[in-house]
Amino acid sequence: MQPLKRHPKLIQISREHHHSLALCVRILRMPSENHRHEIEPHIIELKEHFKEEEQQFAPHWQHIAPELRQRFEHDHAKLRAAMAAPDYDSEAWNTDFAQTLRDHARFEERELFPAIEPYLD
Repeated sequence: MQPLKRHPKLIQISREHHHSLALCVRILRMPSENHRHEIEPHIIELKEHFKEEEQQFAPHWQHIAPELRQRFEHDHAKLRAAMAAPDYDSEAWNTDFAQTLRDHARFEERELFPAIEPYLD
């Protein structure tokens, strides 16, 4: 695998995204299964991940297109709401959670990070 071409301050976040994307693939392959044992430990990591991103990006929003910030905040709010009321036995909940998390990680990697990298010290 080729090394990520990321600002050094974003490399760890990108690695965490890779872990999340792998989880999403497993959930989406079999969304009707109960994925509690995989999702619950990841929820703890995601909460910390979101907090760290929000703190890291806060000083830079003034330089970024407002729609990127809106998408970022909307996705975090939607995922936090899902994590606050999990329904691991629900195929619909598992699918929505995994798709939202997958799409959010891809959005950050493909759109947000390239926009914010020039402003990181």
